[in-house]
Amino acid sequence: MAKTVDVYMPLDARAEPNRVVWPIAKQQLGELVRVIEKCGWKANILNPGGPVSSVAQGIRTVRDARGDRFLNFIAGWAYPDFSVSPMYQLDRSVPKLMLGSCLSDYPGAVGLLAAAAGTAQVGVETSRCFVERFEDHADYADAIEDFLKNGTHAPPQPKPIEIPVGPKASAAGRKVREQLKGSIYGAVGPRSMQMWNKIPEADFLRVFGIAREGFDGLRLLKMAEKVPAGRAEDALAFLVEKGMDVRLGSDPVKHLTREMVLFQMKVYFALLELKKQFGLDFVGVQDQLDWIEHYPATDLTLGLLNNKLRPESDGTTLVSATEADDGAALTMQVLKLLSGGEPVGFNDLRYWDPRQGLYWFVNSGALAPYFAEGRHDSLRGSWSERQTYMYFREGGGTSSVVVRVPGVVTWARFSYRNNQMYLCAGRGVTDVPTEQQWRERSAKCSPDWPHWYLRLCGRVEEQLNTNHPMTVCGDYLAELKALAGEVGIPFECYDHRSPEEIQRGAKL
Repeated sequence: MAKTVDVYMPLDARAEPNRVVWPIAKQQLGELVRVIEKCGWKANILNPGGPVSSVAQGIRTVRDARGDRFLNFIAGWAYPDFSVSPMYQLDRSVPKLMLGSCLSDYPGAVGLLAAAAGTAQVGVETSRCFVERFEDHADYADAIEDFLKNGTHAPPQPKPIEIPVGPKASAAGRKVREQLKGSIYGAVGPRSMQMWNKIPEADFLRVFGIAREGFDGLRLLKMAEKVPAGRAEDALAFLVEKGMDVRLGSDPVKHLTREMVLFQMKVYFALLELKKQFGLDFVGVQDQLDWIEHYPATDLTLGLLNNKLRPESDGTTLVSATEADDGAALTMQVLKLLSGGEPVGFNDLRYWDPRQGLYWFVNSGALAPYFAEGRHDSLRGSWSERQTYMYFREGGGTSSVVVRVPGVVTWARFSYRNNQMYLCAGRGVTDVPTEQQWRERSAKCSPDWPHWYLRLCGRVEEQLNTNHPMTVCGDYLAELKALAGEVGIPFECYDHRSPEEIQRGAKL
């Protein structure tokens, strides 16, 4: 008698994205089931009638799990806790595979990495598999068979290179530790889209000496409402004067309207006022899902705050993480300090081509306009357009660029494994696309959002426990390793070659 693998499918909390993605997920599921059956196993679909779209539904659904294996199939963006809390209810001895659709159109891979942040934190052991061409069974059948037969699937990873820490890097690590001590982080709103990216107040204080202040989104809204209309108008005029392409229209469903941008400018000034009132050094803003159900998104606001050139600027950046991602905000602040105050990028790991070692970092808009051309005196090369209606019903503009700053980049992330914080990091080189290359790459991958293409020094998708790696121009890997030692947490380097090898054209 064939053994059984339970197949579980979570997606979004919003009806419109699920309406679009579910038919595609069912087609992919059909191919996946054929592969499972070819391996001599039976697939038990736990939720055949539709995607899991809440934690409560997920917990109810996994009560019917009886298989010898458990497969969590993430076909598009899925709220992470639709996976984490339900999977925590399962028998620990049952092997678990998270399989993500890595089509560039729909961020299933992003959903898997976001869920992995939670399963790793609470100690639920999982394997991973990413599939792009579901109809090409040979492309992933070995991985499925490996998991079904052996209860695990772990592609071999190259040995990471050693990162020596010299006196200069050690001094930089100590300096950043001292700069962090006594600083204040302000988080607006609860966790975004039920993501496992929060850092408790105790860890902020215990590990780094940072105070964490929490604010309700209602406070930010009421502060924004008090900002004079004229001040917001002047801010919009500043953006246009400095070269940002603000793409306005009249249809609020299809276009970025003037009213949307003026509201975002009021939120911009409200965050600066919040910083002033409470002495904040860096911030994170929830945005999704509570805020964007009722008001324009904060992406344009946050992208500008991460820039030196901005309305009423004091010449510095204010690190601002979208989705109230504490781990991202902390990582961004560290990279800002290490780089001497330069802008830091907030990203999703959206898509990759393992043959080229080319990774696509694409998020909804907290990327500073600086990254368009590497200039502090212009916003040229950046633009703002309406967020996709499917996800952003009330609209609001992006802070969008195609990153064309050449050279070495450092990525990093504070994450958790078994409730222990650690720091992982690596490097890469910006792949500067032609206009035609960007249009081809982004055609089915959120062309309204900022894009950063990187040739990374290591394969990261099997190791990252986050969908949000943060980036800064320059090589700060040794300094990050030194900082981890200074604050007493583990450090993991995922590089197995150097940026110089990439620039010489070495294969991944």
